[in-house]
Amino acid sequence: MAIRNDVTGQERDYLLDMLGGDIGCALEIGCGDGRLTAKYAALAAIVGIDLPESLPDAGRGAFPERAEVAAASAVALPFQPERFDAAIFSLSL
Repeated sequence: MAIRNDVTGQERDYLLDMLGGDIGCALEIGCGDGRLTAKYAALAAIVGIDLPESLPDAGRGAFPERAEVAAASAVALPFQPERFDAAIFSLSL
């Protein structure tokens, strides 16, 4: 899969529009390399999850303070449901 970039600069505004209002913590399902996870951290606390084989080892420590990445399956989340105000599932196969 080719890496997609926000060439129009509208990704952040689109996400704000979709989430609407005040988001305390969001779950990103299928975060991959965390490109969007880091970007979403400017909007809300974010937890990105993906299968272990999809998470790169390099760069995990480079995320903003409000971003967290974990190896997990969306089928069996290791979190309490009330932890998240929203879920994001974007560009995942």
